[in-house]
Amino acid sequence: MRRNRRSWLWWIGLALLAGSAPAVYADTAVDVSTPIVDLRYRYANIDNAAFSRTANANTLRILLGYRWVFAQNWAADIEGSDTVALFGSRYNDTANGKTQFPSESDPPSKQVSAAWVGYDDGTIAARIGRQYINLDNQRFFTSGLWRQTPQSFDALSTSWKLQSGTTLQYIYLDKALRSVGHDYPDPLQREWDLKANLLHVDQVLPIGKLSAYDYLVENDTQAKYSWRTAGLRWSGKQAFSDYKLVWAAEFAQQNSWRNNPLHYIADYHLIEASFGVDTINAKLGNEVLGSNGKVGFSSPYGSNHGFNGWASEFKNTPATGLDDRYIGAFGQFSKVFGWSVLWHDFYAERGSRHYGSETNAALTYSLSKQLSAELDYADYRSDGYLVGERKAWLSLEYKY
Repeated sequence: MRRNRRSWLWWIGLALLAGSAPAVYADTAVDVSTPIVDLRYRYANIDNAAFSRTANANTLRILLGYRWVFAQNWAADIEGSDTVALFGSRYNDTANGKTQFPSESDPPSKQVSAAWVGYDDGTIAARIGRQYINLDNQRFFTSGLWRQTPQSFDALSTSWKLQSGTTLQYIYLDKALRSVGHDYPDPLQREWDLKANLLHVDQVLPIGKLSAYDYLVENDTQAKYSWRTAGLRWSGKQAFSDYKLVWAAEFAQQNSWRNNPLHYIADYHLIEASFGVDTINAKLGNEVLGSNGKVGFSSPYGSNHGFNGWASEFKNTPATGLDDRYIGAFGQFSKVFGWSVLWHDFYAERGSRHYGSETNAALTYSLSKQLSAELDYADYRSDGYLVGERKAWLSLEYKY
């Protein structure tokens, strides 16, 4: 185990930043040095059928940083994040011991979330140090920005864009700093020591883009999450006058890898499409996480909130797999007012068991270029799997 040692990528990144101004949260490329301020207040109300009391969580995320462009094509970032509980803790943050309440996994925590130096000339790019890793639709690797504390990795990331429309990526991960934060009491949950090699290729096609990937992850902290996942993804969008078609089709296979004590092979597939105009679009999709009957396909380094319902009842894939069939609509009433509604129907991938259904709805409003508000709602209706739960979130976010 390597839990007590500092990541070598972390130290290299920090050494390269020594003497520079403190730096960044945003991952968007800029050509001038800029400070970053990101403040997000969120209120969450959770009503779970297994509890007699509802939970009310008031949390504030503070992200402060600066991006220093110190030479042509060269930049350096450092970012600090602080998650704070406000107005008392009438909820289980999974670290405060208040198990009489339903949980909302945003415990208070302070950490350095990013500290990297990078080069990018538009063709060749590389970063070393603590950074966010977001691949494709963030199903397998994400910065997890829905949570108040982001997820980051001590990593070396590289990419090479060819004139043929091909982009090659290689990423080495040494450590995962998870969204429960640096102050979480369980060391097996707050940081994972990794030896991970991620290979990713994008090819622009006459219609859409084809992506191929092979992710080989050895997890020295949580061996059950050591796996190899390889797959293909075809995605794109096509305009028809005022209408737009957006699609994605993906297939992957996962198997236990290296030190994993579980021995399994599980398949994954996704097919999804939306069609409409700016004001309203219809959406239809099916995502299947397979299983061998004992162990299900997993994505512990990817997004939990963005898939299989916002109530996050399926953080861990059931032993019989998960078949998520969904339909919905989304759009914009104006340039500043957006909306979405999505309904999920959950089944086991092996057998015919029904896990229940969930309705998700959201309204977003941009008060200004820097200030936005969002209202989200999730209603999971159990059919004998877990228990029913309703969640509502109100967020107010300022970005400079």
